[in-house]
Formats: sequence, C-alpha cells, structure tokens
Amino acid sequence: MRNVPYRIYVAIACFFMTLCLGTLYAWPIFIPHLEAEFGWSRATVTLPFTVASVVLSLGMVPAGRLQDIKGPKSLVAMCAVLVLIGYVLSSFATNIIWLVVTYGLILGSAIAAGYMASVGGGLKWFPDMKGTATGILVGGFGLGAAVFGPIAQQMIEAVGWRQSFIILGIAFSIVIGIISLIVKNPPAGWTPQAKNGKKQGGLGRVSPEYTGLEFSPKQMLRTPQFWLMWVQYFLVLSAGFSILVHLKPLAEEFAGFTPMAAAGLVSLISASNFTGRFFLSPLSDVIGRIKSFNMIAVLMTAATASAAVAILMDIPSVLFFTAIAGGVAFGGYLALSPAFTADMWGSKNFGINYGLMFTAWGAASFAGPFFAGLAYDLTGGYIPAYIVFSLLCIPAVVITTSFVKPSGLIAFAKAHGLGS
Repeated sequence: MRNVPYRIYVAIACFFMTLCLGTLYAWPIFIPHLEAEFGWSRATVTLPFTVASVVLSLGMVPAGRLQDIKGPKSLVAMCAVLVLIGYVLSSFATNIIWLVVTYGLILGSAIAAGYMASVGGGLKWFPDMKGTATGILVGGFGLGAAVFGPIAQQMIEAVGWRQSFIILGIAFSIVIGIISLIVKNPPAGWTPQAKNGKKQGGLGRVSPEYTGLEFSPKQMLRTPQFWLMWVQYFLVLSAGFSILVHLKPLAEEFAGFTPMAAAGLVSLISASNFTGRFFLSPLSDVIGRIKSFNMIAVLMTAATASAAVAILMDIPSVLFFTAIAGGVAFGGYLALSPAFTADMWGSKNFGINYGLMFTAWGAASFAGPFFAGLAYDLTGGYIPAYIVFSLLCIPAVVITTSFVKPSGLIAFAKAHGLGS
C-alpha cells in the first residue's frame, strides 16, 4: 500500500463520493409515492429533481471558482453538511415548495460542490490521462441509482419515503465527511511518475482536441466554439434527461411493468450510465473527443426513438434497449465534456470554465423532464415528446462534425488575441 500513488486514493475517494451523489438519478423511484400521497401531476412531481439539476448546473460556476482558489477539500466538507441538511429537511415536506427548496436548492448545491471537487480537484492528478480519469472520478455519479435505487425502493416499502430520506442523508454525509479528509490538490509542480518511478513530464498521450492554449472565462465565452458546444450539450442531454426521469412511470403505465421491475429499469439506466462514463472516456483518449461525441449523439437518437417505438408498436422489451442506449450515451457525454473543456480551453481556469459549460446540463435537466411531463399531461402519453427529442439529437452530430474543431478555435483565438 505504501507504493500506491496518492492520486489512486483520490480517484477512489471521488468515485465513492459521486456514487453517493448519483442517487439524484433515483428520483423516479419516489415519483409514484409522492403522487399517491399528494395527488400532484407528473410535471409537478418532477420539479424537485428539475430544480436540483438546475441548481447543480448553476452552482458549478461558483463551486468552480472556489475550487480554483481554495481547492477541493473545502468543497467536499461543504457537500457533506448540505447533503445531511437537504435529505433530512426533505423528509418533513408537506407541499411541493418545501421539496423544491430542500431537495432542489439545498441538495442541488451539495451535489454541485461534490461534483466540482471531483472533476476540478481530481482531474489535476491525471494530466496524462484526462479522459480515462474523468470516467473514474465521476463514474459513481452514473452508478448511484443502480446501487442505491433498489435499496431506496425497499426502504420506501419498509419504512416510507420520509424515513428513507433521513437514512440516506445520514449515511451519505458520514461517507462524504470521511472523503473530505482524503481529497486535495496535488503539490505545486507535481507531475505523475512513469512506470520506472521517474517523473513522467509532459502530458503523455495528447488528445486530438488539445489546443495548448489557456483561456480565461471571459475569453472562452467569446469563442463561437463554446456556444456551439453548449447547444450540442443541451440537445443531447435534454433527450437523456427525458429518459432518466420518465422511463420508470412510462414502463409502469404503458408497458405493464410492476413497480419493482420498473425500478430495475432505473438501475439498468444507471448501470449503463456508469458503463458509458467508464468505457467511452478512455476511448476518447484514443479516437478523439469529437468522434466520440458524434457516436453518443447517434446513440441518444436511437434511444429516444426506441421509446416511441416501444409504445407505438406495443413491444415492452424495447424499453430495455432504451435504458441501455440512453444510459450509455448520457454517461459517456458527461465523462467526455470535462476532458474536452480542458483540452480546448486549458486547465488553468478549468473549474469555472467547466462550470460555465455545465450550465447546458442544467438547462437540459429542466427542458427534458419538464417538456416530457408536459406532453404526458396534455396528451396522456409520451410519444410526441420522444419523437421530438430524437429529431433534436440530429443537429448535435452536425455541430461537432462541421463546426467545433481545435484548428478553428486556434485560428479564432489568434485572430482575436485570445488565449495564452
């Protein structure tokens, strides 16, 4: 154990922290129980999840700034405290506003702090393998619902959703509190060691998207490549969120799944989410981020289209493909985007720069679940929503294929005096 590089401990710690935080994706398990107790509409009951996702997105900007200045340790400690407060207070909810504040605002802020500590602080330990490392550092976020979803379902059936919130809050805050003692920035001037024990130096394998430039947040926002990538991020993940949030109730109401079987779909999405993060991220180190993004957009198109096909043709088994394809695409995209941001716009201001890029995740987390829920409330089904989402994924391929290229960013930066 004495010879294990410290960055391995950091990676393991970040993985387990994001595993705890990934229970955000288990929200669909709570939907039927909240609807039964309060009589809320489908669009209403998704609001706490939607607000938590938006707050996570917007919170990544100040969290990134704090990460760049103070490092990840303070963010992890903050995360532990807010997780406890958010879950415990959520257990006392009597109306949707209460849940929006406690689960949406407080827990969303906790996840923002923990997620940024993982990608911002953890990635500094792996300059030689950004894609692979990102898949490990935040891989738990995709796996959380697969691990804790069935546990949460059984707890709800045994003690109710309120006590389940309390148990999750206490358990997760203890685990994340311990992790705060491990996660930290590498020492100044640190570089990873090669297998011979000597300092490796350099960056190891360099991604095709690596520009070698450092952009401030203001400079990054002036580049068209940032905004095009933001739009692609939004389109693909809006479709992904519609699957993550609504596939369980869809399976129960339109495909005859039992609650436990539908919860199994949530776990399958989560496991596939983890698979996408874990395997597509190292693949992007080899074939490049842009080719990987294109693969993901095509896969998400197939996932959303298959959900509509499953309902239209009454083939429930197709929903397993929806869960797998949607989960892999969603997880893969989230694993690639931090590495892509660092490659294109540099590592110096990575925390706040990625926080700005991550706002697309927040916008998608609102648009996807809300409009799918609205379509359900207006039409009594999900077919129109999934047809639209599948069509919206097509422009995402065009964006990365034709408009977002490192050579274009370098030329734009040179022409406008941006980057250093």
